[in-house]
Amino acid sequence: MPRFSIVIPFYDGLDNIYECVRSIFNQGVNEVEAIIVDDRDKRCSGDGLEGLFEFEPRVRILHRQTNGGTLRARRDGVLASNGDIVLLLDQDDALSDGCLLGIAREFVSCPVDILHFGAKVLAETDRANDAAAGMESFLTPPVRLLQGDEILVRQFAFEDGFDWHVHHKAYRGEFARGCWSKAADVRLTLSDDLYLSFILASEAKSYRAVDEHWYLYHLGRGETLGGSYSLESLRRVSELDAKALKLLREFVARPDEVHSRSDWEERLGDVRDHLIEHVANEMADNLPLESRDEAIKIVCEAWSPNDFAGELWRFARDRAYGLYDSGVYPKKHDELYVLTDQAQSLDVRVNGEGTLRYQQMKSAALRHLNDLETIAPPAHKLVHRIGRLFG
Repeated sequence: MPRFSIVIPFYDGLDNIYECVRSIFNQGVNEVEAIIVDDRDKRCSGDGLEGLFEFEPRVRILHRQTNGGTLRARRDGVLASNGDIVLLLDQDDALSDGCLLGIAREFVSCPVDILHFGAKVLAETDRANDAAAGMESFLTPPVRLLQGDEILVRQFAFEDGFDWHVHHKAYRGEFARGCWSKAADVRLTLSDDLYLSFILASEAKSYRAVDEHWYLYHLGRGETLGGSYSLESLRRVSELDAKALKLLREFVARPDEVHSRSDWEERLGDVRDHLIEHVANEMADNLPLESRDEAIKIVCEAWSPNDFAGELWRFARDRAYGLYDSGVYPKKHDELYVLTDQAQSLDVRVNGEGTLRYQQMKSAALRHLNDLETIAPPAHKLVHRIGRLFG
């Protein structure tokens, strides 16, 4: 039986940490350690956390001297591990029964650097319940075996890719410790999963996904889908996602001949597109349309118009398609006019032809807008602002 190391970053999670850890030791596996990295939690002193597990010798608690964020906490835990297999577990989540035995069986039958399995999403709030089905689909990988450079290519592909959470994956121990040692020793939250997943996928020689839901994701229990959202919230997300891309550019630029590959710019472009899509969706999902102009200004402080303009055209595309598909021509105050105005306003700041994603999103938007004009009432045709796009 391989030895397991389970790394759990801990901050403001006293309500759920005991349940989380018990799910590890209820697996029927003896060769396992739980490494809790205390990221200087203000609510729970080090003594309090130690007291909670004082009779469990398989729990190791690492106390950081300062709060360093999720990237540093996970890095500390992985580098301190000694297991043959390493997993990451969030403090408010759990492992399903039989998880570790199943992972051990899969590693014995077909050893790989990364073993990817699904997550069962457990909604903790009404809002989380609405998002649970889509989240679970996103966290369920296609069953397959990938090798070498193909792993990173597929990781961030928009078609047939796979998610970039570092949890609900199991890693060969030495491989995991090697990858986390190459991660920057900086503070990074929110986008640290994507940052580490890029490193892991670029370093891995083998990846396999299996049809199992061994991770229990308590959606809405922690920060996800929780709390109020403001323009400052958007600024934080935008800056952190931009920081992740900057760190990845530094990672691929390091002098390492073994690490070299010819498609770094394409792979970084894939990541950039996912990150800016995430920022745009945060804006669209959480802020009202009337605050959109200010929100766009905030995003463009961290991202160039070349990056963000395509996402504004994506919103116009989706609205135009939805109206056309329903056979409805937009009335005078429809949001489509706001969306197209915003996309055109940022358009003038795009350099040259822009990114490939920008070209694709704008082309699709104009195509759907053109389709929409074919169902315009005679009195409106080529009179509304949509028509002026084609005049």
